[in-house]
Amino acid sequence: MKYAVQYVLLSFVNGLAFTSYNLASTYILTRISVVHHAALNCIRRVFAIVVTSVIFGLKMTMLQAVGIALAIGGFFSYIHYKMKKETKEKRRTELRRKWGGVMMDAKSGRWIG
Repeated sequence: MKYAVQYVLLSFVNGLAFTSYNLASTYILTRISVVHHAALNCIRRVFAIVVTSVIFGLKMTMLQAVGIALAIGGFFSYIHYKMKKETKEKRRTELRRKWGGVMMDAKSGRWIG
C-alpha cells in the first residue's frame, strides 16, 4: 500500500510537471518564431542529457560528446548569424532614415523608398 500511494503521488507530480512544460512551451511559441523555438528546444535536450548524465553518473561515449558538441555549435552559429542579420537590417534602417528613405536594392538594382 505504501508503494501505491508513492506511485500515485509521483504520477501526479510528473503530470503536473509535464503540463507546466507544455503550457510554458506553448506560451513561448506564441512570443517567438518557430525556428527560435526549435533552437531553444535543441539546447533544452542537450541540457537534459548532460544533467542526467552527471546526476546518474553515466559516462558519455565519444559519439554522444560529438553529438552534443554539434548541437551546441549549431545553436551558437544560428545565434551568431541571426545577430549578424539583425545588425545589418538595423544599419540599413538607420541609413534609410539618414538618406531620406531612398536606397537601391543590391540584388535587383531597383530604387527602394
